[in-house]
Amino acid sequence: MTATPLPPSGAGLALSWQRASEMFGNTCPFDATHHPAISLPCGMVEGLPVGLMLVGRHFDEGTLYRAAHAFEQAGDWKAL
Repeated sequence: MTATPLPPSGAGLALSWQRASEMFGNTCPFDATHHPAISLPCGMVEGLPVGLMLVGRHFDEGTLYRAAHAFEQAGDWKAL
């Protein structure tokens, strides 16, 4: 999923809340189930970064950290 634009400086509460809540569909399932998850940049689309979310087993954050680190070491994500 590509990044959404930030609200402009001085944006009202309604617009700020709208932008913040646009990500609920991606994060709520893991908040509710308590699965560890990590998002990392994995490419660019039209000048915006794309995020890759990795989700792991309960209490297995170490595997996610190792996988994220391996991906980051594999190359320049901005070139993907």
